[in-house]
Amino acid sequence: MAAISVVVAGPDRNARTACRDLLRGEDRVRVIGEARGGLETLAMVGMLKPRILVMDLALSPAQGRPLLPAIRQKNPGTRVILLADAGPEVRILDALSLGAHGCIDWSAVERQLGAAVRAVDAGEAWIPRRMVAKLMDRLAALYREPAVRSRATPRGSA
Repeated sequence: MAAISVVVAGPDRNARTACRDLLRGEDRVRVIGEARGGLETLAMVGMLKPRILVMDLALSPAQGRPLLPAIRQKNPGTRVILLADAGPEVRILDALSLGAHGCIDWSAVERQLGAAVRAVDAGEAWIPRRMVAKLMDRLAALYREPAVRSRATPRGSA
């Protein structure tokens, strides 16, 4: 089986190095690139087409939101795992809603990064348990909203 190709992206060089070193010890996982910023990450995903992008959520708050859809457009086969502080969950939930496949708290990276890469590459999600119910609530709200709007708008009027 081919190695899982990974690009590591984030503004902190030490954090990127730590992730690269952790993944270097994993069997059949190969880090093929590193990126510092949002535009560099997007270019690298388009050029290298990694199976996994490990991306610091703090990559660029201004570019973080549009960056995920752009990554999906550039290479739909790349699955994104976010690295995040235990900070505002709404940013993590937004990123997961925009197509990230996983999220690891920085405090758990050493223990979980290898397993998360393998799981996400296999088509699974890697999400902290505390966020699963919140994601389910968001999903349920998406299905409720159109039904409420369609009942509120009389037929034939727009």
